Amino acid sequence: MVTEGKPNQWPMVVFTAEHHKIFVHLVVFSSNEGTFASISTLVDRILCICDSETGHCISGPFKLPYDEFVYDACFSPDGTHILLKFCSYAVVLDIGTSEEQFRIKGEDFVFIHHDGRIASTHWIDKDEGGRQAGILVKLWDASNGTLICNRSFEVNDVAHTRFSPDGHFLAATRESESVIELWNLEDGKDPRRFSYPPGNLTLPRFSSTSDSLITVSWGDDIYLWRLDTQEMASFSHDFDDMPHVIHSPVTNYLFIKRPYIVEIWDVSVTGSTLIWKTNPPTISEIRSICSSRDGHRLLVGCDDGSVRMWDVDLENLMINRTDSMDTHADTNMAQFIAFSHSGKMVATKSERSHSVEFLDTTTWEVVAHTDFDDDNHSRDIAFSPDEDQVAFWSKSLITVCDIMHSDNRVSFNWPRKDTWIRKVAFQTCNDLVICASHGYLLLLQVWHRQDPAGFKCAYSSDFQTRFLSNVLLAPDGSTVVPMSLSHSVTCYSWNHDTAQFNPIRFDDQMHISRFDKDPLPEYSPDGKLFACWSVKDFHVRVWDVRTGHLLGKFPTSRMDRIALSPVLIEHPPNDRLIALWCQSADRICLFDVYTGHLHAQILSQGDTNMAFIQDGTELACYSPHLGLRTWDITDLTDEQWYSTHGYELILQGMADGWVIGRDNELLFWIPVEHRKNLCMPSPRIVLGGPRRKATRMDFSVSRLCRKWTECIDKKWLRELRQKEKEVENLLE
Repeated sequence: MVTEGKPNQWPMVVFTAEHHKIFVHLVVFSSNEGTFASISTLVDRILCICDSETGHCISGPFKLPYDEFVYDACFSPDGTHILLKFCSYAVVLDIGTSEEQFRIKGEDFVFIHHDGRIASTHWIDKDEGGRQAGILVKLWDASNGTLICNRSFEVNDVAHTRFSPDGHFLAATRESESVIELWNLEDGKDPRRFSYPPGNLTLPRFSSTSDSLITVSWGDDIYLWRLDTQEMASFSHDFDDMPHVIHSPVTNYLFIKRPYIVEIWDVSVTGSTLIWKTNPPTISEIRSICSSRDGHRLLVGCDDGSVRMWDVDLENLMINRTDSMDTHADTNMAQFIAFSHSGKMVATKSERSHSVEFLDTTTWEVVAHTDFDDDNHSRDIAFSPDEDQVAFWSKSLITVCDIMHSDNRVSFNWPRKDTWIRKVAFQTCNDLVICASHGYLLLLQVWHRQDPAGFKCAYSSDFQTRFLSNVLLAPDGSTVVPMSLSHSVTCYSWNHDTAQFNPIRFDDQMHISRFDKDPLPEYSPDGKLFACWSVKDFHVRVWDVRTGHLLGKFPTSRMDRIALSPVLIEHPPNDRLIALWCQSADRICLFDVYTGHLHAQILSQGDTNMAFIQDGTELACYSPHLGLRTWDITDLTDEQWYSTHGYELILQGMADGWVIGRDNELLFWIPVEHRKNLCMPSPRIVLGGPRRKATRMDFSVSRLCRKWTECIDKKWLRELRQKEKEVENLLE
């Protein structure tokens, strides 16, 4: 139980349902919200009807016989049937047997709640100008699928249509006008018109109570109308799915899905405020959400196939809300920026802070921090060779300051307004290498510090690079590798004798990744080695950047991230390791750079950045939703599995209640009712540093043991054995 250091609003998980094998892309409540449906149709095509209080599957799982994607679903008013919406037709299923009752062709479909009929939309044939001539709404008998009547609506150039959940209204967006028309299905006359700024809109969506209408433009502008007053509220926000709307007498709440979080926004005509944001109690990505009509319960469908029910207290959120984002735990959480060259220091920055903190990677205590005022500063940072200075840069301003004395700083403006600063590195403690680009032009400059006047350009050269996609700059500023989409890659190396960048030929340099979708090549911390995984032949290559000679080459499966170690102190001279992270396998593999020998594997879930720290004796991994973790890798044995503590080796994960070992063996099974208090080792709890409010946990009612057998509740075990004996006696 977390007792201190938790977010202000901690979501309570009512239950976790695990009836699917793969991600749940759709969850929807029934009319009375006593049950819900969860659907996964990309691979296994499974439909489950579950109890909304316990999460138990009360009907199904059903194997759907349809190969098409289910775009939406809705229950009949009595909850005995479910309507599945496909691309050009809908299917009505009996939820008790999963048998198909009938199917209807059309564009959109809904049950009409007050009489139980089904409505469908059909676009009338195009007119001579190539536009839609109108919308035909057909009404069907929900018991047998018999057509009852047709009703046409004069919408000449319809772009999208959407029924309200109760079946009272039809919303239609127009192509030629920036307007949404709202038609009453009963009379089909005198539609209400809702105007919005010019721009293309996505498919509109109603609130679950049919009191509000929402749509989103291609520019990520959200428009929300209250149907009672016709007032429009709008705000700009990036999103990856249409928000869910909860209507209240005075405001509306938007539930916005993110990959790993859910946001709740209070939206009114006067303004919009984020009132709640939290990470779910799972590392699995969120695929779908559905809120109850009052907003107090939230269904969350996850990538691992689980469905969770959250309790959300909207009234309490409104009482405790604040207009300052800085009070939210997620925005105060320190985010990784970069490690220093030696790996003995890490720079972090919270989401909305104007301060960068530097932590000692031995003690993980904050040793220094620096503030900056420019809002345009990016998260990019470069350390000097002696690690006493750092450089920040934005679009046109570069700032260099001392780490321990942040007031000692100097800033200068980049003179070329037509170029974009790509990379900055310290060549020496007094020289900066700056890479910038503009179209096909790559600009390399060296700036020399002249205290106290600041910096002066000492070298400048332009290179033509066709279809430049990225630029890689060595940590010591000695080598530049432009990543071009053309068939050739030209690398540039600094010549100290002539004080200029000259082209250098790398062996097998046609295998250097050129596309953004490929894993980026990486330099070693000292800038002497350069490594790349090739999508052409599935080999890892390591080069000496001074000569361009190939030092190592070995085959691997696909890799998504690379990290090179410094020269290892605890190993023979010149030994180095390379860490390769594979997203699909959720693991990091440690290889010898020169021989390709596999030394160790580490379980690592989530998007991962890696770096060798403490002279290569530790490997650090950072993931935005898992935090920063380190492994001690001083004693490597062949193909050894590593963990931060002894438990991760045993508990690799869980599937259908089975706890899985490192070789995917099934260790033991846990019933659903006993999983509520189970604490899996990943994701780990990140304890705050001394400058932040630390997390405190109460373990007084927990069983902390080295073996899972020691955690067994002896009283529960005695009761279980007694029941087994009673069953045996009964059978006898």
